[in-house]
Amino acid sequence: MTPALDLPLSLYIHIPFCLRKCPYCDFHSLAGRPAEEEYYVVRLLAELQHWRYSFHDDPRPLQSLFFGGGTPSLLKAASIATILEGVAQLWSLTSDCEITLEANPESCDQEKMTDWRKAGVNRVSLGVQALRDERLQLLGRPHDRNRALQVIEALVQTGFHRLNVDLIYATPGQSVEAWLGELEEAVRWGVGHLSCYALTLESGTPFHDRVAAGRWTMPNDEEGAHFFEATRAYLAGQGFLPYEISNFARAGHECRHNSNYWAFGDYLGVGSGAHGKWTGEDWGTLRTENPRDLAAYMLGDFVNPASVGAEEAGLECLMMGLRMAQGMDLERYARIRGRKWENSARGAALVQGGLLSVEGGRLRVTPAGVSVLDAILEQLSK
Repeated sequence: MTPALDLPLSLYIHIPFCLRKCPYCDFHSLAGRPAEEEYYVVRLLAELQHWRYSFHDDPRPLQSLFFGGGTPSLLKAASIATILEGVAQLWSLTSDCEITLEANPESCDQEKMTDWRKAGVNRVSLGVQALRDERLQLLGRPHDRNRALQVIEALVQTGFHRLNVDLIYATPGQSVEAWLGELEEAVRWGVGHLSCYALTLESGTPFHDRVAAGRWTMPNDEEGAHFFEATRAYLAGQGFLPYEISNFARAGHECRHNSNYWAFGDYLGVGSGAHGKWTGEDWGTLRTENPRDLAAYMLGDFVNPASVGAEEAGLECLMMGLRMAQGMDLERYARIRGRKWENSARGAALVQGGLLSVEGGRLRVTPAGVSVLDAILEQLSK
């Protein structure tokens, strides 16, 4: 394949195994301990070799690597080390390459944490989701509050100074005041990054079915907006800036891997259900999508990249870029889309209405537009 343009390159590795499926989750994951772990690692290494051969003339080092899931921390630490050793044999890594592992409290122990550090993992994203036991039970999480706090303390002591904690808000029966109490406690932990997501109802999940059956009542739009605005205001006051619509970080603790994704950078995706995206010399966009079915992934051929139309790629670049505080790079958009963004009548109207701004070669959502970002994106996607 032709080398991509001068854009950063990242690697995403999907680990689909989970201890159990959370009732709100529609990500690709498989409940149960990974009995097929060794075979899965072999397949991952084979896929990595396939893509290294396909990109043999691409000299770019990896600037970030992300183990996502599922629950990557369910794997043996030796499996994580084997995968990282395989990657290092195939690609060069930048001297400060960010290597993130997603983990859940119930599958973390001191030996694993120590071995992750030895293997090269330097950032952990911990799926805590709530700091009240009643909310953890409602969310179907297999850990309790005390376990989460013990693991956070152990990760910091092990040397994981780049640590993210995931939290979910706007759950049934939750008040904004109670949520702010959880945030206050999270800030006291000394972590540098918090990902705060409103509970969303995905079709086909047990949570969706409960609300549809009238067994649960979710916060309405006005209440949801109150949660959102209170979250941003409180965290900003504590030095956590919203560099992305749902992600807050102290200076220098932003997630490099996800920032590359939101900026429409290039990333290879390996593993069951993983997606990849990269840019050709002509600014054309290519994508891969591995089968979600584990047997199909393990036994099938490696997927071929598919070309993405300029209109579709430009729209995705726009929708992802507007989620970031720094906004979307207008020059990059023009090359991907084949025309300047200013040619968009709907976009111009949103600028005139004070919801978007153009400054320094970037398109950004204004403070007035942040709370209605979904509506803005819906308008721009028409």
